[in-house]
Amino acid sequence: MADVMVDTENKNPKELLGQGIKAYILQDYNTAVSALSTASEILVAEHGDDLHDSLGEVYLYYGKALLGLSREESEALGDAVPKNNDEESEEEDVENTETEEKENDDAKTNGKENSSEEKKEETPVETENGKEVEVGSSNGAGKEGEASGSGEAEEADDKDDKTDNDDEPTDLQVAWEVLELAKKIYQKHESENFEAAISDIQEGLEIQKELFTKDSRTVAETYYKLGIAYSTNTQIDEAIQSFKNSLQYLQNRIDLLEKVEDRKDEVEEEIKEIKNLIPDIEEKITDMKSYKDETLKKIMSAVTEPKASSGGASTSSNATSTKPATDISHLVKRKRKLDEIVEESEMEVEASPAKKPPA
Repeated sequence: MADVMVDTENKNPKELLGQGIKAYILQDYNTAVSALSTASEILVAEHGDDLHDSLGEVYLYYGKALLGLSREESEALGDAVPKNNDEESEEEDVENTETEEKENDDAKTNGKENSSEEKKEETPVETENGKEVEVGSSNGAGKEGEASGSGEAEEADDKDDKTDNDDEPTDLQVAWEVLELAKKIYQKHESENFEAAISDIQEGLEIQKELFTKDSRTVAETYYKLGIAYSTNTQIDEAIQSFKNSLQYLQNRIDLLEKVEDRKDEVEEEIKEIKNLIPDIEEKITDMKSYKDETLKKIMSAVTEPKASSGGASTSSNATSTKPATDISHLVKRKRKLDEIVEESEMEVEASPAKKPPA
């Protein structure tokens, strides 16, 4: 297995990502984890978002590398455990050794008891304030106190180390957390590209329609996926039509299978399987139609519903005020002409001799 060199001073996340992927492929998991963790830290600091799109691939390989590292460590611990045959032979050797040591200890203990009694008699005694004190007794007690104190301190340090190790997450725990972040990023990215997904499915569908017949279950499945994509993008009419096309292909398949005379068991099994798929598609069509009807009702009610704050009089006044202004200049001109004609006719009547009263 070749080693991959990682520049610890490198601040380019793309280069670190490339090094990390290369190390992961070569199963150099330690190097991969080092490179990818550095790349993730740089990208998070750069974008200020731990769910930025650029972190998806980094998290993915970072989590994989951590899983590989965890697997390597567990396998190493497993190889260190001795096999069954070796364990039996070692247990026998240990039992024999313990038996011999026990016999030697018994013999030494008996010898020490005899010698201690002799030493007790020979131990020099000094007088201190009227009391007899054995020489060296106080020093021994001090040493025992020091030993017990140092032992307690070591036990406390061991407990602290053990607590720190328990609080620190394992490689496996970090791996699952990182992979969960990668999953969230990819899901967010897919949910924001419905139109691109619809376009891709349509292109694939056109190719399938040229390759397969009118009873192809593959084409039926693609139409179903296209319907799901349309419905997610709130293109209701297109979704209904796609589901109907899927049903048509499945029905064509059933019609063809019913004409097959041999392999009755296989044919009946496939027909049963297809018929089990049909209710789900029909339910999708019903849901889409219901959704469309509900949407239309809401739109119509929003348009026709009068405003609660306005009354009848205000409504009429608003209606009057909202009418476009009309140009009445031509009416004014006509009225002026009419007045002039009436005035002229009156003058003519007064001036006419036929209308004058008799003298």
